[in-house]
Amino acid sequence: MNKSDSNAFKNLFLKHFTGFLSRVTTAAELAGPHAIAVSGGADSMCLLWLAHQLSRQGMIGPVRAIFVHHHTRHGQDQDQELVTDFCEDLNIPCRVLHAQGLEKVKSNFENQARLKRRDLLLNEIQSSELLWLGHHLDDSFEWTLMQRNRSSVIHSSLGIPVRNKSIVRPLMCLSRTQISKFIDHQGISFRNDPTNLDVSFDRNYLRLKVIPLIKKRYPKYLKHYVNQANLLASVLKLNVRQQRDDSELYTYQDGSIFVGCHFSTFEVQQLLHQYSHQERGKITTQIQRMMQAIEKGKKGPYHFSGGTEVYHSHRLLMIYRQKFQNEDKHLANLLTKFSSTELESLPKTTYDELKLTWENLLKRSESMAHMPGLILVIENKSIQKTLNTSVFDSLFPEVSSVCQKKGYRFLSCLKALSEWEKKRQKLPESLRFLPLWTLSNLSSSQE
Repeated sequence: MNKSDSNAFKNLFLKHFTGFLSRVTTAAELAGPHAIAVSGGADSMCLLWLAHQLSRQGMIGPVRAIFVHHHTRHGQDQDQELVTDFCEDLNIPCRVLHAQGLEKVKSNFENQARLKRRDLLLNEIQSSELLWLGHHLDDSFEWTLMQRNRSSVIHSSLGIPVRNKSIVRPLMCLSRTQISKFIDHQGISFRNDPTNLDVSFDRNYLRLKVIPLIKKRYPKYLKHYVNQANLLASVLKLNVRQQRDDSELYTYQDGSIFVGCHFSTFEVQQLLHQYSHQERGKITTQIQRMMQAIEKGKKGPYHFSGGTEVYHSHRLLMIYRQKFQNEDKHLANLLTKFSSTELESLPKTTYDELKLTWENLLKRSESMAHMPGLILVIENKSIQKTLNTSVFDSLFPEVSSVCQKKGYRFLSCLKALSEWEKKRQKLPESLRFLPLWTLSNLSSSQE
């Protein structure tokens, strides 16, 4: 691997990791302190290295390490030495905790050790700290297999939770293979636990005996496992994003829209199947790619099999059939009838009045034909710039053409409300906004 390829791999890995971390935590949590549970193994050492790098770059708050000594096998003193030396070299604060009594446990050792370790860690962290654990996708798959054979509770199919109150598992977007490759790439030191080869433990038996057979027969098993777990989490309303900000769904004859910051992959998939004229297809991967593009600011429309489309605007996701006709042509014709003088004579509106107008639009049967709810901004260039207005919308090309010719600018209603709320000190209490879905009424009144 040459230097450019090496840097590209590192940057791609870090981008994937930080993107996932930002989706399962808030900005305020990231800015606070972080405690990293470190055993000396490959996964936790990689996690500590990543946390330290992000902290150095100012992307997260201060980081410290916590090592739990179980006193149950030879070699743990060397594990502790590896961790403390690593922390000393990088000037990372490190705390060593000691688990007592585990050497006397003869049955169900794995679970007893896990519970003891968890209690020690939770008692150690401060109220403002996030506790990072080094579980990854392979760990979650192994845990799911164990639970499915031990319990009939459906939640066991979800695997290890990415987030549980102050506990976060940022490596749950990565496989063991990906982490191993990154460790080798960065030269991160670690020690292997020899008990990981003992197949008398359930997890080791599955990891060493069962899963290699599954992997050989079904190479994409881990990808499908992740997709199934995410869809099930959406159905059970246990998705991390849903817990943070559950979107509202509005369904009309011509399509459906989600209003909010986060959208359920499962619900998007179900609605696409609902409006499709074909049999159900495999579109999970396509939806995931669309979600990634949306996160990068791309609106679409995104085309799916069966004649369906998805379009994203600020805090709004539309799902509809491709042949659906909106009010673009009609509104463009109406807009040409108004002069700049007439538009500038329109009364101004307040934030609350605009919000009410938007809420009323959502209640109308013809709402889909007007989405994403464009607002004409009849204000000076300074205010237009503050509001971050546009001159083109792919769902309303003819309206966009009229606006470009006349020098008008617009933005979606949800974006207008968001920008207005965020920049109140820079904007007047009332603004001259013209919701384009009210043009018909305005035209009729003038006639």
